[in-house]
Amino acid sequence: MSYLELLDKVEQWAKDRGLDTVEARTQYTKLIEEQGELGLAMLEDNINGDSGVKDSLGDYQVTLIIYCLIRGIDFKKQVEEEGNFWTEYDDLAQKHKEEGNFDVNKVFNYLVFSSSRIISAYNRNRPIEFEHLSVERTMECLHDIAKEYNTTLEETLEMAYNEIKNRKGKMIDGVFVKEEDLHE
Repeated sequence: MSYLELLDKVEQWAKDRGLDTVEARTQYTKLIEEQGELGLAMLEDNINGDSGVKDSLGDYQVTLIIYCLIRGIDFKKQVEEEGNFWTEYDDLAQKHKEEGNFDVNKVFNYLVFSSSRIISAYNRNRPIEFEHLSVERTMECLHDIAKEYNTTLEETLEMAYNEIKNRKGKMIDGVFVKEEDLHE
């Protein structure tokens, strides 16, 4: 499935559950939770397991797509117009690998920085373009991490979508709680 098709499906899934109406900070909190899981998976070299790198990359994208939906960041339009824009610097990344200057942990640190700029722009009431630019940088970092772990953003997003597509739950205080977690 193409990235654009997956993006459409994730957006529709979020709308069907009312996730597009939550407060942006609430969704950003979910994004940071996924970021923490990604960092831990990288640290533990958990690539394919539950909450592994691939799983976390997909979940991170889902939360980022929903954040963009909430904030009116037209991520979909950008993908329609530019395709997989996050691959723009692949040649530079490959050059750095060949020179021995590529460090996936530094890419993760830049991911943390870029995603922090998303909420910083929101909190400061900066124009939406500032958030959008940080989303772009975040996607570039996710792509670089995916490549390092021999996967793609499409593959990991599809994994995440297949995991959530039939998920049911309910909104509690502006947070979507999975059905299986409601009984705990």
